Amino acid sequence: METNIYISNLWRVVLFFLLYQLSAASGAVAQNNQPYLGRPAPGLTALRFPPDSLLATSTWMWHGSPAFTAGGLEMFWTEYSESGGSIFHLEIYTMRVENNNWSAIHRPEFADTTYKENNPCLPAGEDTLFYYSERTSSFINRVIRTTAGWMTPQPLMIPNATGYFHGNSLSVNKDLDLYFDESDQLAGESNICVSRFQNGNYQEPEVLGPEINSAYNEFCPFVDPDQNYIIFCSDRPGGFGGQYDLYISFKKPDQTWTGAINMGYEVNATGAFFPVVTPDKKYLFFNTGRSGDIGYNPYWISAAIIDTLRTIAGIKNEAESKTAVKLYQNQPNPFKNQTTLFFEFPDPMKISLEIFDQTGNSSMVLCRNRSFGKGKHSMTMDASQLPAGIYFCKLTMESGTALTRKMVIIR
Repeated sequence: METNIYISNLWRVVLFFLLYQLSAASGAVAQNNQPYLGRPAPGLTALRFPPDSLLATSTWMWHGSPAFTAGGLEMFWTEYSESGGSIFHLEIYTMRVENNNWSAIHRPEFADTTYKENNPCLPAGEDTLFYYSERTSSFINRVIRTTAGWMTPQPLMIPNATGYFHGNSLSVNKDLDLYFDESDQLAGESNICVSRFQNGNYQEPEVLGPEINSAYNEFCPFVDPDQNYIIFCSDRPGGFGGQYDLYISFKKPDQTWTGAINMGYEVNATGAFFPVVTPDKKYLFFNTGRSGDIGYNPYWISAAIIDTLRTIAGIKNEAESKTAVKLYQNQPNPFKNQTTLFFEFPDPMKISLEIFDQTGNSSMVLCRNRSFGKGKHSMTMDASQLPAGIYFCKLTMESGTALTRKMVIIR
C-alpha cells in the first residue's frame, strides 16, 4: 500500500498537522474512558470506526488498522501523508486512557519520524510491540515496555533470500513466529510467508502453500495468536471489491490450512486491506474507502463473522463443547419454504438469530437480543423469499459466543 492517488502540497501538510495537533491537545478525539474510544460497537454490519476528528482527509489517511491493548484502552496506528512529489511518510501515533479520559494524540517514545514506520502489532495485547521500520537493515523491530517506559527498539534478524523483497505489514502468533508478505523479484507476485522463531533465532521465511497463496498477489496477513486462522488480502479473481478482498483460511486438526474463503460482501464491498482482530477476539478491523470517505479509514465488524466462515470451511465450532446452550438441526432439512429452528438454554438469556448465505452475507435476521427463558424453544422460519442454496443459521449469545448450523433450501 505504498501508492495512492492523494497528492498534497507541503504547506497543506504543515497546516494540517498544526491543526491536527491542536485538536489532539484539546482532547477533542474522545471525551470518555471507555474501550475503543467509546465508539458504538458493531454487529455483523461493518461500521466506520474513527470519530470525525480522526477521519482521513485530503492530506493524510490511515495506513493500516488500529492495534489495541487487551482492554481496548490504548491504541496505536499509522498515518500516511505526502510532502510533495512522490515523497511520502508513514508515522506511528498512539493515545490511551489516562486520568479517566483518552489522552491527546502523540508519537510513542520509540517512533522515529525520519524513517517510514508502519503496522504496530501487539500479539499479546500488552507490553511487547512489533512494527515495521526502515530504520535498520532488519525490517521488523521489537520494543518492550517497562515501568520506566519503552526500551530501545531491537531489530529482528530475519534471513532474506536473494531476489525477494518484503512488504511493510506483519503479524505475530503466540510462539513469536512472524507472518509477512514478500515479493519474488523475477515472478513479480507477492506471497504470504512465515519466519519461525526457533532456538532464539528467526529462520529462513517459508512461503505458505496454495491453500493461501495463489498465482495472484497476497499480502497484509493477520494470524490469530493461537494460529486457528489467518486472514489476508488478495487480488485473485472473483472478489467483491474490484481490487483487493480479504480472505480467511482455518487451521485443520492435522495442522494444515483449509482453502481460502472470501470474507463476503459486508467486508469486501469496496475492497479491504490490513485485517486485525482485537486481543479480546470481539472485533475485526480492516481498512477501506467507502461512501463519504476521503482516502482510507478503518472499519470494524463483530468477529462473530469468523465463526460463520469457520462453519463454511467445515471446521467444528469449539463453542459447542464449551457451553450448555444447544442449537439443534432445523426440521425439515432440506426444505422449500418453511422450517423450524430448535434451541435450548440452561438459564434465561438474550440471543440473536441470523441466517447467512455461503459467502457470509446476512440474508435474514430472525431476532436481535431477544430474551428467552430456561429450557427448549422453537421458531418457525419463512424462507419463501430466499433463493435455493446452502445457508447457515447462527445463534449468538450476549457474550459473543456463537453456534452455527447448516441448512439447505430447495425449489
